[in-house]
Amino acid sequence: DGIRIWLMLQKESQKWGSDAAFVDAISAVLDGSDQVLGTSVICLTATYTKPYAEIKAAGNGFTIERSFYRVGQDGKSQEIAPGETVTVGERIIARYKVWNQENRSFVTLLAAREASLRPEDQLSGHYGWWRLRYYGNGFGYTPQGYREVKADRTIYYFDVFPEENVVIEESFFVTQSGSFTAPVVSIESTYAPAYRANDGFRGALVSKY
Repeated sequence: DGIRIWLMLQKESQKWGSDAAFVDAISAVLDGSDQVLGTSVICLTATYTKPYAEIKAAGNGFTIERSFYRVGQDGKSQEIAPGETVTVGERIIARYKVWNQENRSFVTLLAAREASLRPEDQLSGHYGWWRLRYYGNGFGYTPQGYREVKADRTIYYFDVFPEENVVIEESFFVTQSGSFTAPVVSIESTYAPAYRANDGFRGALVSKY
């Protein structure tokens, strides 16, 4: 019965095909006890508004974290510490590190950006490919998806999002000086929005000429 409930949870956030394996899975669940067949999933949603500085990292089935990296003349990247100043004209990389508990279908990642940043690639289109990379402190997959570039954010859509560690990267140029803030980055399962996460506020991005 535990495996039957696990199958039900898999179906909740995955797009299954129409092959024989799908029929076998449904048949296995229907052969379960009355307790299994009477299992229900209830989702409660709460919405509230807070200043950026009060937003803390939270998640259910996901975690997500954004870090900035400075690209040197040698092409190597070095993480920018919170409060560290960047320079107008400098190229920096935003790295979104995601941990996912289960394989999920139709996942959306929303990455708002500070007004001082302009994407190096300003055209929407296909993003990524299936590969495993080393990111300094661990390995992560880069899945395929669609990248939509808007004036104040980038939205990533993934048909299939793998479990465990995933890293999404986006590069920017710093175009203005000042102190800038943006909403935290978030990720959500479109099939089951209860599975989501947001990063905590990590301070302002300060830039100078």
